[in-house]
Amino acid sequence: AKTINETDIMNHIIKALSKKIFLLAGMILLCDVCKVSAGALNRFVKNGDHTNSDSKTGLMWAAKDNGSPINWHNALSYCRDFKGGGYTDWRMPTLDELSSIYDSGEKNKNGYHINKLIETTASTCWAAETRDNLAGRYNFKYGEEYWLRKSYSGPTRVLPVRTVK
Repeated sequence: AKTINETDIMNHIIKALSKKIFLLAGMILLCDVCKVSAGALNRFVKNGDHTNSDSKTGLMWAAKDNGSPINWHNALSYCRDFKGGGYTDWRMPTLDELSSIYDSGEKNKNGYHINKLIETTASTCWAAETRDNLAGRYNFKYGEEYWLRKSYSGPTRVLPVRTVK
């Protein structure tokens, strides 16, 4: 008969614990991956005050654009005067900020490639960048930047934003 000594017992315990620790680490990793995937799906949070927060960028967006054609100067004033959610620090977004909410795999109720929580009533929104008498706009139908004269009052909207970080 084989005798079991303390070393054999310790080796057996270590081997059994190692397997359990490995399985536990794998489960934690899997849960962490699932949490990240779910977070990506729920990037935008409806705040209930006609605003949406973007957990990826730390920006708060108006839930909808201004709703009618507007030139760049009036769009700038609209953003500065916007009081969504009771906040007073709204501004016109940059081209980079607008491009950050473009999503080629999703469409809002008007058919533009942007999160469903954000209502845009035209394909383009004004941006803060300017070049002399031109201003940037972002197109949510094609995911492209355009430059147009600031006085243009065609089918372009503005979507106020504020920094929350």
